[in-house]
Amino acid sequence: MARAAQTPDEDVLFSPVLLPNPHHRNGWPLSMMVSSQTEARHNRALWAPTHLISIRAPDTKLLSMIDLPEDRHLQLIFGDTMDPEERDAARLPAITQAFAFIDGLPADARLLIHCLRGIGRSTALTLGILARYMDPESAAAALHALRPDAKPNRHVVGLCDTALGLKGKLARQALRFPAKAWKPAKG
Repeated sequence: MARAAQTPDEDVLFSPVLLPNPHHRNGWPLSMMVSSQTEARHNRALWAPTHLISIRAPDTKLLSMIDLPEDRHLQLIFGDTMDPEERDAARLPAITQAFAFIDGLPADARLLIHCLRGIGRSTALTLGILARYMDPESAAAALHALRPDAKPNRHVVGLCDTALGLKGKLARQALRFPAKAWKPAKG
């Protein structure tokens, strides 16, 4: 899916802004951003997201988070571990719950996804969300444009890869992070 051309007056805070999506039931054009919990709290008025996915570890709390109705704020609870055997590791139901939340977004939704630091769990889930609408390499390039310091949690990416039936293609893209500059993969 191609990026939409941005006009000078267009809100560029939420990106990548993609063309309307024929695969999403509401045509959601995927206006989104990824941040840390602190960035989300400090910029909540400026960013004014319409929808929020918060990822936090078990036995932790969200502090002064963006106030949205429950149907527009999905809270996922799992740790940043990459060991699937850990008690607080992400599980496939959390990924399918996030994808179901995305399926319900209206066309004009401005989605903010955050975890504690904004580089591991949230970027991994964002990579999975992007891969629902574009090939894995394009999804990885879009994630890099969105969050250049991304270091997607490989376990969460693996769960997204499984949920999307990508047979390791998304997981291979995650290995390319972190990257100072994004270059197309070699043939």
